[in-house]
Amino acid sequence: MAPVQIRSDSGINVVGADEGKMSISIDFGTTFSGVAYGSSRISGGQIQQILTWPGSVETYRKIPTCLLYDEGGQILAWGLEAKHTALPNTYRCEWFKLFLEPRALRDDSAIDPRLPQLPPGKRAFDLIVDFLSCLWEYAKEQITREIGAVADLASADVWLTVPAAWDAKGCDLMREAAIHAGLVHSSRAGDTQWRNRLHIITEPEAAAVHCAHLTDLHHLQPSQNFVVCDAGGGTVDLAVYKIIGQMENLEIAEIAARSGSNTGSLFLDLRFRELVKTLLADHPAHLDPASLAYFMHSFSETEKLDYAGTQDDDNMFHFTCFNVEDPDDPTVGLMDGQLSIPGALMRREVFDPVVEQAIVLIEDQLSKVDQRVDALLLVGGFAGSEYLKQRVEEQFGSRIRVIARPADADTATLRGAARYGLARRPLVASVIAPRSYIMKARRHYVKLPAEQEDWHKRPAYIRNNDAGYPICENRRYLVQKGAIIRKGQRLTTKFCKFSQSVQDSSFVAVLYTSESDKIMRYNDEGETTELCKWTVDLSSLPAFQQNALMGQSSGFYTEFEIGLELDSAEVRGILLYNNQEWGRSVLSSILLNQAEHHLQSHF
Repeated sequence: MAPVQIRSDSGINVVGADEGKMSISIDFGTTFSGVAYGSSRISGGQIQQILTWPGSVETYRKIPTCLLYDEGGQILAWGLEAKHTALPNTYRCEWFKLFLEPRALRDDSAIDPRLPQLPPGKRAFDLIVDFLSCLWEYAKEQITREIGAVADLASADVWLTVPAAWDAKGCDLMREAAIHAGLVHSSRAGDTQWRNRLHIITEPEAAAVHCAHLTDLHHLQPSQNFVVCDAGGGTVDLAVYKIIGQMENLEIAEIAARSGSNTGSLFLDLRFRELVKTLLADHPAHLDPASLAYFMHSFSETEKLDYAGTQDDDNMFHFTCFNVEDPDDPTVGLMDGQLSIPGALMRREVFDPVVEQAIVLIEDQLSKVDQRVDALLLVGGFAGSEYLKQRVEEQFGSRIRVIARPADADTATLRGAARYGLARRPLVASVIAPRSYIMKARRHYVKLPAEQEDWHKRPAYIRNNDAGYPICENRRYLVQKGAIIRKGQRLTTKFCKFSQSVQDSSFVAVLYTSESDKIMRYNDEGETTELCKWTVDLSSLPAFQQNALMGQSSGFYTEFEIGLELDSAEVRGILLYNNQEWGRSVLSSILLNQAEHHLQSHF
C-alpha cells in the first residue's frame, strides 16, 4: 500500500477536487429528526433544510422519530405518517434512540421501563437502521427535487449527530447503523475510503458551530467563553467553548469536558402521563392507549413549551378527553368531558423534577470551568420551554451576562453539523478528551520499547528482546481523560513487533477506554473497558520488507508507530513509519455481530 498524504495538524485537507462537495447532516433525535445540506455550488453555500415531508402539505423543520410496523415486522409508515396513523394490530415505535444510552448498553436493568415495547423479532439497532433508511431515501429524493441534480449525492460527506453523554460504544453502534442504512457507500470502483465520508459529531459541538457563526454571536469577543446548552427531546447536553482568533476567521475551542443526561422534554411527557394515570386511576375508560395518547398529544402541542412556572400555579389546565361518555368526577378534575389539572400540581409533578435536573446539570458543567463564562446559549427543542428559560435566568442570570436563545435554536445542531462539513478549515480548534484511551497489542510479541519513566517506575517489567532492545512488558498507551486535543493532532507511540516469518505481518491492536481521571500507564493500574480491535498489517512497510529479506530463520523485528486522532465523538487509528501515514481506520469497528448480540439481550 502506498503511503497516504499526511494530514496537517488542522485535520483538514484542502483539495481542489473537494470544491463543491455536498455536506449532508442528519440530526437523529429521540423525539424528532431532521436533514440539512449544503454545497458551495448551491445557494451561495447557505445551509438548506428539508421542510416538506410525507404525510403533510405543511412544512416542518423536523419530523417525529417514529416507525409503524405490522405484526410481521414490515414498515407501514415512518415520520409524520407513523405518528398520526392509528391501525389495529400494529406497533408504533418511538424513543428507541434511548436504548443506546450508556447505562442501557452496560446494564439491561437500566433501560427505562417506560419505553414502548419493540415489535417481536426487532431490536433497537434494527429500528435505528430502519428509520435512518427511510429518512435517507426520502432525503436523497427531496434534495434531488430541490436542486435538480444528483451529482454530489453519491460522494457526499454525511454528518450524524450524537449526544455528548454517549460513550464510545453508543457512537460505534450509531456508525454501524448508519452504514447499514446506506448513508454512505462505495461511489466508484476502487473507492476504498467510502466509510470515511460518514462523520460522527456531538450535538453540542454542532450547535456551537451554528451559534459561533451567527452574525453578532450575542456581541461576544475573542477570548470570551460561552456555554452551549443543547436541550433536546431525550437529553440535555452541555459544552463550554472559548472564542479564539479574529471574528472574521472564527474558531472555537472546548475548554471543559462536556456532559449530558437524560433529562430532555420527553420526560415531561412521561411524567404527565404518569400524573394522568394517577388522577384517573378509578376511571379506566380514560386509561386505554388511545385515550392516554390523546391526553399526551394535547399536552405536547400546548402546555409543554408555554407553561410559565409559578405564575401559573393558580391557573387550571384543561385537557379534552378522548372518551367523553365517562361520568364527571370533580374530585379529580373530570368535568364536562375535560380533565382539569391545577398549575401548582403540574409544576410539582411534571415540570420541576425535569427542569431542576437540567439546572443541576448546568451548575455541574459550570463548576468545571475556572474562567468567567460570558454567555449561555439555549438550543434544541426543549430550549423553547418558557419555564426552562425562566429557571435558567433565575439561577444563572447574576453570573452570566448573556442568556439567550439564538436564531434557529431548535435546529442549531442540524444546521451546525452541515456547516461543519462545508468548512474549508477547522471550526473547533480543540476538544477535551471525554475519557481515557489505552492502546495495547493483543499478541505477546508486539511490545513497547522501554522509556526512561519505565526504568524509574517499573524496572521489573523491562527485559531485552532477542534483538537486544529493551522493551516494557506491561505498559499501555494512554490518552488521559480531560486532555486538551487539537483537532487532527496525532498522539503517537512506538511499537516493536517480532515476526516469525514474512507471512507473519499483522497483529491486533486493542483499544480500551476508562472513565477514571487517574493516569494509568501500566496493566496493574485501574479498570478499563475494551472498545474495539484493530487489525494492523505491516507487510507494506519498507522496514518490514527489508527486515524480511535480511531476516534470520528464527524471525525478525519491525519498529513502527501507532497514532490516535481524537475528535468529539470518534477515534481514528493510524499506522505510521518514518512520519508517513501507511494506513488509517475509524476505530469504531466492534464486530457487528457482537453489537447485535449485545443489543439482543435487551429484548
